[in-house]
Amino acid sequence: MAEPFPFYEGYDRYRAPYPQAAIAQILSGLTANPILAADIGAGTGIGSRQLADCGVQVTAVEPRAEMRNGAMPYDGVKFVAGTAEQIPLETDSVDLVTAFQAFHWFDFAQSLKEFRRILKPGGRLALVWNFWDQQDAVSQTYTKYLYQASKPADRYLKPIEMPSLKGVINALSYQLFWFGIYLPYFENLRRYTFTFEQFLDLEGLIGLARSQGFTPQSGVALEKLAAKLAALCDRNANSEGQVRLLYTTRLYLAHKR
Repeated sequence: MAEPFPFYEGYDRYRAPYPQAAIAQILSGLTANPILAADIGAGTGIGSRQLADCGVQVTAVEPRAEMRNGAMPYDGVKFVAGTAEQIPLETDSVDLVTAFQAFHWFDFAQSLKEFRRILKPGGRLALVWNFWDQQDAVSQTYTKYLYQASKPADRYLKPIEMPSLKGVINALSYQLFWFGIYLPYFENLRRYTFTFEQFLDLEGLIGLARSQGFTPQSGVALEKLAAKLAALCDRNANSEGQVRLLYTTRLYLAHKR
């Protein structure tokens, strides 16, 4: 059984990065030197570091102290406490706003209003998600095992599903956005799709599972999940003992209206 680790440590150690082609698309055509970016809901800075590697000066905005404190120091990345709905940055101060694997947790309208406020005229918004590819048998099985191990309330409870009028409006807004129809305060909304691979041994498969937050962190439920993942690894590992997970990355770009 894997040893316990802090949530942020597993998040940083096992979560997949984003494909370089997606990062290149985010930055394509931006002419500021340097590009100033705000990465909202930055977590431990996985996406922030990838932007910094391209010369971007990143302010990583993250509400959770354990995530900020667990982030490694990195040239070009500065962490600050804040939320998507109250971003501690000046009006018209950044060229780019990003949210990697995070926008679905934000208040839809209020966060977009804040993104528009801090962006310079014509500034760019990039919203990014990695998904396990459900057309790939191994990735589909991995996903299924994680959901089977999680409690329904933990699996499905998200801010957009709260039983209130605001929650219903939020949920509908997200659905319209997801299909590329609706994004208030912004224009020229477009979608891009990328694919990439991640190779993990059994420790990595378990660590990635535990980094999701909705999966069991200890006890019998984790032991059962680990046994299933061990069997998955036995059936599908390559000669180096690693299993390939296939990802689809979805990127949305828009500009400040």
